[in-house]
Amino acid sequence: MFALEDCQLFSKLLCRLMLAVSLSVGLARFLWATAGPLWRLLWGDDGHQHVDQGEPGGLGRQSCIVLAHTEHVDREVEQYWSKGYGRHKYCGLRENAVSTQEPPTTCLSPSDIPLPELSDEQRYALAVLSDRVSDLRRAGCRTDPSTLARYLRARKGNVSEAEQMLRRAAEWRQRYDIDRVFTHWNLAAYEQCLGPWWLSGGLFGHGKRGQAVAYERLGRCNFAKLASSMPFEELLKCDIVHCERCVAALEEDAIRCGHPLIGVTIVMDMEGFGWDQVQYNAAKTISKLAASRSLLLTEITGQILVVRAPPAVARAWGLFKHLLDPGVVAKVEVVTTADTPTRLRVHIDDDAIPVYLGGSKCIDGDPECRYVLAPGGLPSPSVIARFSALAREKVGERAPPGGDPVPARQSAMSCCWGR
Repeated sequence: MFALEDCQLFSKLLCRLMLAVSLSVGLARFLWATAGPLWRLLWGDDGHQHVDQGEPGGLGRQSCIVLAHTEHVDREVEQYWSKGYGRHKYCGLRENAVSTQEPPTTCLSPSDIPLPELSDEQRYALAVLSDRVSDLRRAGCRTDPSTLARYLRARKGNVSEAEQMLRRAAEWRQRYDIDRVFTHWNLAAYEQCLGPWWLSGGLFGHGKRGQAVAYERLGRCNFAKLASSMPFEELLKCDIVHCERCVAALEEDAIRCGHPLIGVTIVMDMEGFGWDQVQYNAAKTISKLAASRSLLLTEITGQILVVRAPPAVARAWGLFKHLLDPGVVAKVEVVTTADTPTRLRVHIDDDAIPVYLGGSKCIDGDPECRYVLAPGGLPSPSVIARFSALAREKVGERAPPGGDPVPARQSAMSCCWGR
């Protein structure tokens, strides 16, 4: 769910991993691509030669299979939207995540966010940086101590570099009008419509150090196909909304608990990851999104636990991690399915780990906790079509039959979830 400056390095690593794995299986995929269709045409998937002979005027076997699959997908879409899966993905740090209707919004009192312990040198650097960006403060940009401290950490205390990064972030926010994301953006499209599928997972409790924990079901998402089915700008807008919700949730949690922003532990679930997702273009898209996240989620991530990883991915990590900065390697751990429960319990108590990952946490009897952890998966063509239609609308355009236009916020919340 998150990224920080380290995520740029991590995304570059992901590109290299995908390239290395794709090269290693390239020959096998080529052989299957050429021989496989001929084999299936002649012999079918079960290895026995057959010919699809539908009854005259009726549906053939393949047509019935396609129809059944379509009906299944439509039922799943309706279930995900009607049940509101993932609707509370940003509420998982609250005491009762599913009892609240509204997700976190922009922090109105950022000065109340506690600062971490700072040395005299760090306090001086913070004061100097605050003075240098006074023009941004007058322009309405966030320059509170907690925000400045994050950018200073990202640049290892270098005031000049932190200032440059902060100004790039301010320009990025102005370019996309990010400060008004919760009041003027089309949230019906960029948050609600794809909510059960992308972004998957959600914020879900705290770790043993008091840090927030976020889960991401990346393996189920088939990001390569998702990215190819949407314009990058639309995907980027969904990601920007996600970033702003995450920061709002973490700042809300910090004020409520009375502690500074602690690096989030991200549990990235790779179950369902297949070779069809090993595409360099997808890795490049992730890298482009990471560039945005490095400006919006600066110094948010503390650790990345890649769990239920395919053995080939775990082996590739073991080979390539030595090429990275030791500080980055220390924040990333890649484990297979067999080792997942044990490694999670090192960082998170068992009663805060969902049942589907080997813990004991359920929500309303659901081992996947889907009201909070969006289940992910590849959105169906009908979902993508609905998203495209919503994205073309202007906020506040929709009106109920015989009624006035729906206010933007209400419209966004009632678009798909809980219909």
